[in-house]
Amino acid sequence: MTPDILVIGGGIFGLSVAYSAHRAGATVKVLEAERPGAGSSGGIVGALTPHAPTRWRPMMAFQFAALQALPDRMQDLRERTGKDAGYRRTGRIAPIATEKALLRAQADCAAAPEVWGDLGHMDILPAADFPGIDPAVAQYGVLHDTVSALVSPRDCLDALVAALPDGTIQAARATELRPGPLARTTSGDFAAENIVVAAGWRGWDLLPPPLQGRGVKGQAAFLRVEPGDMPVVTHDGLYIIPHRNGVAVGSTSEKSWDHPGVDDALDALLSKAAAAVPALAGASVVERWAGIRPKPPGREPVVGPVPDMPGFWVAGGGFKIGFGIAHAVGDAIVAAILDRDAPIALPDSFDPSVHMPGADT
Repeated sequence: MTPDILVIGGGIFGLSVAYSAHRAGATVKVLEAERPGAGSSGGIVGALTPHAPTRWRPMMAFQFAALQALPDRMQDLRERTGKDAGYRRTGRIAPIATEKALLRAQADCAAAPEVWGDLGHMDILPAADFPGIDPAVAQYGVLHDTVSALVSPRDCLDALVAALPDGTIQAARATELRPGPLARTTSGDFAAENIVVAAGWRGWDLLPPPLQGRGVKGQAAFLRVEPGDMPVVTHDGLYIIPHRNGVAVGSTSEKSWDHPGVDDALDALLSKAAAAVPALAGASVVERWAGIRPKPPGREPVVGPVPDMPGFWVAGGGFKIGFGIAHAVGDAIVAAILDRDAPIALPDSFDPSVHMPGADT
C-alpha cells in the first residue's frame, strides 16, 4: 500500500513527523539508513533552552511556544507507550563573569515579561544561591530562567519509535528523489503521496543546492555524577545537563574536522565544565560521544514544501533546537500536507522558498 506520507530519516524530526502523521490518522512509513537516532539525534545532551528575550523574532516565539507545549506531548507519549522520555523542567542558570555580560543579562531580564508573559520569568540571582558554581565565573551573579528544561534524547526517540505501528520503520538509505513523488534507495524505490526529507545533515544532498546546509561536528560526554537538584547550566557556549542518572556536558561546534569521532576537543570541553562546576572535576566519564549536526543554509530551520518539486517536503536544520521544536514542526507539516489549502503554521523564515534564487531575503 502506498502511504500517505513517507519520511526519510529516523532522527528527532523524522520520527516526530511520523508520529504527528500517525496521530492525525494518516498512513506513514519511515526510511532509516541505519537505526533510529543513528545520527546527531542519538546524542546525550538534551538541553531545552529558550532564546534570549531580546531581539525577539517569530522563530524565537515559535520555539518558546513549542517548549511550553512539550510537557503535554511527553505525557502523551508516556500514556501511549509507558516509556519515560526523561523530560524535566529544571530552569537554567548562566554564570555572569563580566560587566558586559551583566549588561546583557539585565537587558534580557527587562525584555522577558513582554515576550514571555506569565509563562516564565528571568532574573539575576546571587552566585551564593548556587554553591555548585565556582564564584570565579559568577562574579556578577547568575542569570536564572524558569523556562528551560531537558529531555533524554535516546529515551525520547525510543518512546517515539514505540508509539508508531509495527513495521513503520524500514531499513533503507535514500539516494535520489524522483518525480512521482518517489524515493530511490539502497533497498529499491518507494512511492508515496508525499515524501518528507528529514535525514539530518546527510539529507541535504537529496535536496536542491540552495536548500543544502552543512554538517557541524559536536562532541559531548556523560559523567557519573549525582546531579541532585542542579538546574541546567550554560556557560560560554557550554551546556551542563543534570539528567537523573548522571550529568551530560556538551557540545563542541566544529565547522571542520579530521575525523567524525571523539578527539582532544572533548577533553578541553570537560576542563571548561569543571572550571565552572568544580564537582565535575575528576568525575568518571561513562560515555564520550561525537556526531554531525545539520546546520541549515541560513539562520533557521528549513521546513515546508520543496519549491518546484510537487509532493516533496523538507524538515531539516533543527541543529541545536531540534528536540524543543520537533513536535511542533511535525504537527505543522502534517497539517499542511493533509490540508494543502490551509496556511502552514510555521514562521515565514522557515519556508524553503526563501533560500531559492530570486527570493526576497
